[in-house]
Amino acid sequence: MAEAGLWTGTELRLWDLNHPKAAPQTVSLPDGFSEETSPNLIAGTHAAPRPLPCAALPETLASGTIPPLMQTNPLTVTRGEEVAMAGFIALNPKFDGILCLPGAQSTLWAHVSAEEIVSMRRFLTGAMVSGALNAELTRADEDAFKDALSDTMSRPENAALRLASAQAEMSQNGMSKAEAASRASAALIGAELAATRAYWLGQSVAIIGAPLPSAPYLLALESQFVPVVLADETEMYRAGFQLARDRISG
Repeated sequence: MAEAGLWTGTELRLWDLNHPKAAPQTVSLPDGFSEETSPNLIAGTHAAPRPLPCAALPETLASGTIPPLMQTNPLTVTRGEEVAMAGFIALNPKFDGILCLPGAQSTLWAHVSAEEIVSMRRFLTGAMVSGALNAELTRADEDAFKDALSDTMSRPENAALRLASAQAEMSQNGMSKAEAASRASAALIGAELAATRAYWLGQSVAIIGAPLPSAPYLLALESQFVPVVLADETEMYRAGFQLARDRISG
């Protein structure tokens, strides 16, 4: 068995690399991760990180534990995303630009040049939407989404105000959770795009993520006329894990 796993902090996502068409499986581990539950390849652990700039994966791996990447200022550490980034770069070796990896709790931005990760930024956008509305990043009405996005891109200080407004609209005026979450997502992503303008302005961007959190980022970036491609998260992880498996020297 050539299983590879991504530890998320509460769950272990498993890929069977011997069966390319098999969907990844998710195993809940409420008591935490342990060596007994570890697959042959594992990412997302607290292994010693590798400092940027560097390739997403080392040239050789002494074991099946994949080290994260680390940037010192601002302090940013990957949580398994190095595998998906390695998979994307392996499949797109000529890509120079920005990778955007949205997740349920946070979004990682990474600058790729000459097949290396040059710098990174992480934003807790998903966690803020979840904490305020008990909802996930999403997009609903496109016009309302763009209005909220545009407002906070111009005035990022309004992000928290718009988040509170979406919360109040849901509790007081009967706005659906999906619409409130969409407006909150737009507001926070707008502030995020304002903060990362130097990253994406004039660059190509590839979004690597699940469909739900990727959709609002796609709309947001396209509204700013950024050339964007979507990469399948599952396949990028699979490609990255396959590359890591080939580099194990021990």
